[in-house]
Amino acid sequence: MASIETDVTFTPLAIGLLGMLAPLTFAIIGSLTPLIARLIGLEWTMVAAALFIGVGQIIRGTASDAAGFLAWTAATMAGIGAANVLLPPLIKKYFPDRISAMSSVYIVMAVVSSIFPAYFAAPLEQAAGWRLSIGSWGLIAVVAALPWLATLYRERGQDLTYAIAHAPGVAKRVWTSPTSWAMTLGFAVAAFETYVMFAWLPVMFQERIGMTAAQSGVALAVYAALPLPMGFILPRLVGRLDNLFVLFAAASAAFVIGSLGLWLLPSTLTWVWIVVSGLGSSLFTVNLAMIAFRTTTQAGAVVLSGMVQGVGYALGALGPLIFGILHGASSDWTGEFMLLVGVGLLPLISGFIVRRKRTVDEPRP
Repeated sequence: MASIETDVTFTPLAIGLLGMLAPLTFAIIGSLTPLIARLIGLEWTMVAAALFIGVGQIIRGTASDAAGFLAWTAATMAGIGAANVLLPPLIKKYFPDRISAMSSVYIVMAVVSSIFPAYFAAPLEQAAGWRLSIGSWGLIAVVAALPWLATLYRERGQDLTYAIAHAPGVAKRVWTSPTSWAMTLGFAVAAFETYVMFAWLPVMFQERIGMTAAQSGVALAVYAALPLPMGFILPRLVGRLDNLFVLFAAASAAFVIGSLGLWLLPSTLTWVWIVVSGLGSSLFTVNLAMIAFRTTTQAGAVVLSGMVQGVGYALGALGPLIFGILHGASSDWTGEFMLLVGVGLLPLISGFIVRRKRTVDEPRP
């Protein structure tokens, strides 16, 4: 950020907006993507998402002011948010007999793709400048659109919007299903807890136990990387377990135990609490994998994915804000950690509701 500010001036408001842009954009686009997919089909929507990511990333590397940088960052995030919603129904469409395996592939790749840029961005910036460092990642997204264009060419002449446009009543059934709302709550808790940690974990360690900026950065990197191994395991468990309460209960226990450890014993077994807290964020993976297993149609998967991620990210975006308000009002971190513990208990409610295998898009008596 410091190198960018040599060319682009950011006010405190602009920096705050930049920090909230990802979850807010994901929330808005998550709600709109099912409508767009209904009009033009899953594949064309994915092509548009990839191009938004690529073009947005490339052009924001040329920004000369904060407004332009924020606008093209929002375009990039819009593409990412749409792709997040589209991938579960696309897996259901193209790999109906390999949902668990392909869910593992895409979730693991999503985690890897968030780690690699952070690792290589600084060396690339030092070698070629921040503009090339940012813009170069956009080329990957443009290339990612090519296989989808090839798929569209191969399936030319087919009505790719049919499965979504001709599914009357699906949206109403999905949005009124207790299972849908339980999944949305689980996703929202994962987003809430994770975004709080991303925003506040370094500050927490520097203020409470005297970690250096470098050490707290490593702690955050470890926390962020923990969903990677779980991405290989959890989609398979979602597909095989008859009762999913155990997965939600395990995530809840991880959130609560990790938060209590960081609160009461921050300098004792510090890395254990980081790992335990990070394992709780695997609730993201559980809910994303469930989208394909809790629907019977592509239309249902699209609507459920948009609902879970749209509403879930909107609620999750409140996490850093509420945490910051509590931190500003107290000096001992008590209120902040009580918030994390309380929110961490909510997946128990979700787990109880989704414990049985019920689809959300089939007609109900």
